[in-house]
Amino acid sequence: MQMQIFRRVGLGCMALGLTLSALAILSCGGSDDGTERNAALSGSGERNAAGAVPAATASSPGSGTAVLNVSDDQTQITYELTYSALTGVQQAHIHVGGPNDNGQIILFLCTNTGTGANVAVIGGGPLPAPPPCPTGSGTVTGTLTAANLSKPSAVATPAVTSFADAVTQLVNGNTYTNVHTVVNPGGEIRGQNL
Repeated sequence: MQMQIFRRVGLGCMALGLTLSALAILSCGGSDDGTERNAALSGSGERNAAGAVPAATASSPGSGTAVLNVSDDQTQITYELTYSALTGVQQAHIHVGGPNDNGQIILFLCTNTGTGANVAVIGGGPLPAPPPCPTGSGTVTGTLTAANLSKPSAVATPAVTSFADAVTQLVNGNTYTNVHTVVNPGGEIRGQNL
């Protein structure tokens, strides 16, 4: 009799343990914290107007990473841009475009030269001042919102006329991160945000 009670209690404890384990696993499925996109930046990622790798950047020792997180409500993009082995970094941006495109700047990540008088801003501006870029190696972080969106030219393809458009292009893998230097003002390292 005692043996039967012992077995029932033992089986009951095992069943309870398995049930609690299953519930713990299911509840740890994680919350949806938005969408993350990453880019590996290199000189071989740069493109000229013809879509080819420029000779000046092909052998660049520079490299970097960009981590972009879109909030659940798609009203913010937090970012961390890290790069190394560069000299005279001037600016870093997110551009709209595919891997072989030279697309318009849509969001500034950092700048040491200002945003320029020619940067139109959706809503009339002014564009909030981005943080300074580390000049050689370093990390820059920030949060982007609709106020940070620069307005591409009217002929830009695809058209990005709102922050929602920018987020859509980012989520769809149709943006890239680009770091510009004094020696390579068109960009020295670049990577697609995937």
